[in-house]
Amino acid sequence: MTEKLGTHITLTRNLAAPAANTTAAAGLLKILLAAQATGTVVQWAEVDAGAPKSKQPYWVTLCDTQTRLYDANAVVRYLYKVGNLALSDRLAVEQALEWEEKTLSVLPAGDLSAILAAGEAQANVLSAHAPATAVSAVLFGALYYALSNTKTALVSKYPALQQWYAQQLASAAVETALPAFTANVVKVLVREEPSLGNRRVNADIAFEFDPSKTVLPEAGAKNVLITSALPYVNNVPHLGNVIGSTLSADVFARYSRVRGNNTLFICGTDEYGTATETKALEDGVTCQELCDKYHQVHKEVYEWFDLSFNHFGRTSTQKHSEIVRGIFGQCVDNGYVLEKEVPQLYCEQCCRYLADRFVEGTCPKCAYDDARGDQCDKCGTLLNAIELIDPRCKLDNNRPVVRTSMHQYIDLERLQPQCKAFAEKSSEEGKWTANSLAITNNWFKEGLEPRCITRDLKWGVPVPLPGYENKVFY
Repeated sequence: MTEKLGTHITLTRNLAAPAANTTAAAGLLKILLAAQATGTVVQWAEVDAGAPKSKQPYWVTLCDTQTRLYDANAVVRYLYKVGNLALSDRLAVEQALEWEEKTLSVLPAGDLSAILAAGEAQANVLSAHAPATAVSAVLFGALYYALSNTKTALVSKYPALQQWYAQQLASAAVETALPAFTANVVKVLVREEPSLGNRRVNADIAFEFDPSKTVLPEAGAKNVLITSALPYVNNVPHLGNVIGSTLSADVFARYSRVRGNNTLFICGTDEYGTATETKALEDGVTCQELCDKYHQVHKEVYEWFDLSFNHFGRTSTQKHSEIVRGIFGQCVDNGYVLEKEVPQLYCEQCCRYLADRFVEGTCPKCAYDDARGDQCDKCGTLLNAIELIDPRCKLDNNRPVVRTSMHQYIDLERLQPQCKAFAEKSSEEGKWTANSLAITNNWFKEGLEPRCITRDLKWGVPVPLPGYENKVFY
């Protein structure tokens, strides 16, 4: 137990009030509760214009020594120490503060479910301390935001925590401290976690769609195939990603179906390539594990938006590899593939050829020293990685060397007559825009050039040729 101090501390407000979901706010509540427990009077003050600069939203000045404390946990320790808290209780407070710092503070502030689960795991500690005790004050300050901003249905999943929280709210110390706390923090809007269950749809315009129906071409019908740009699978899609490709394609697919067209709308996650390897290295997982995780994330996002894909797949499937190799085989048989030797940067430390994303260096045009392997962000010049001055590997900062590597190319120069005939026919039937026509015709005017279709990567569709065991299609 504590003996009442019968003294005071001065709590100076420095910057704007902290947001309710921050560590600073939790610290403020712990201070107020500790003051209640020790009989310490809290005097509020505003910062003086000539006071030393601090990035902290508040600090505490001790009345006896005029010492300033900026860390909330330091203030809590001081109050309980001078309040003659029993040694066993002080040790329990230290354990609670350590748990908060090492377990709770590393969780995302917005992940209320994870915070509640961590609190429930402390059920034995919670039940051992009655309301208004020193440990309860620490734990209540740390958990209050999550408990007060979570729906009852979710909190009820943690019965021990829920019962303890109700007891704390009924205590005199909490009833006294909360008004001062609420007045000195900024309320944070907590948005409901989106799900299929809480999605709002206007029933009068809801679109009925059966994704289980197989769509095949029909003779005499207007058959429409709609694809949207495959979203890359190394991140969580945001609203701009959705609007930019999948949502706009979905609007057209719905329109096409309403018009009675036999419409097939397909999409999927783009999972192969350098970006996946880079992200997997950053996260310390395999490429497959990364793709499995983010494919599911993308799928759930698009389901929430109710995008009407007939099929949403992924490029890392065996079927996709079979199709790619089949197309490549036909191109080889028809003489549309050629082989070229290509100079590339090779990192002797990583033992790998470096894709553009893995190279940085000095731009040969403007001397910017942090240009990427494909483009200089300062002057905008498009680059080849071997053009960089003093190139360096992004993975280990080692200087790469130039080596040659054999690669497969689609001979677009030989295919130009067929491509041009296809574009002329399609642009007329499909009523292409003037801009699309101008860009396409400019390509033909300049002449199509062979296009490389393989890369020195490990993650991708393997190339079924001798000597290409460490290369993939790209």
